[in-house]
Amino acid sequence: MKKVYDRQKAVEYAIKYGLFPNTEYVYYQGNDCTNFISQCLRAGGAKNHYHPTHPWWYENGKSSICWAVANSLYWYIRVMSTENKFGIKAKTISIKGDYLYNPSISHLLEIGDIIQYRNNNNKIQHSAIISGFEIRKGIKEPLICQHTFEAINITWRKNFKETIFHHIIGIN
Repeated sequence: MKKVYDRQKAVEYAIKYGLFPNTEYVYYQGNDCTNFISQCLRAGGAKNHYHPTHPWWYENGKSSICWAVANSLYWYIRVMSTENKFGIKAKTISIKGDYLYNPSISHLLEIGDIIQYRNNNNKIQHSAIISGFEIRKGIKEPLICQHTFEAINITWRKNFKETIFHHIIGIN
């Protein structure tokens, strides 16, 4: 039986712990964004996954690289989406910068979806979760929660080379 991703619980967690980290988890000072997003995914129902090449887990104060590192979480989601077995799966769309955002992307997105950002060195450097939306110029624009500059309900637009949207379509 496939479990449904509880977007509302993921976002409630993001808002509750967006400014003040959950002391039940390790906090990576200066680099906690993906650890925080993994916690949100866990709050939405995702379970530890001991995949042989792309494990995603947290237990007893320790985590896998895919849990805590932006680029590794990206590859975990991509591999799980391709394998279409156990794990977090998403429909992924990427755009250069933020100026190509359009209604077809906005209609795909929901609260609880993940956004990642690639820098000018082609490294995925940051992860955030969509916590809400606002209408700007007639288009539904995501608001995000994030760590590594703790914030809740801020604009998704950032100065990065590429923006990657993961519309979560399945967990576990």
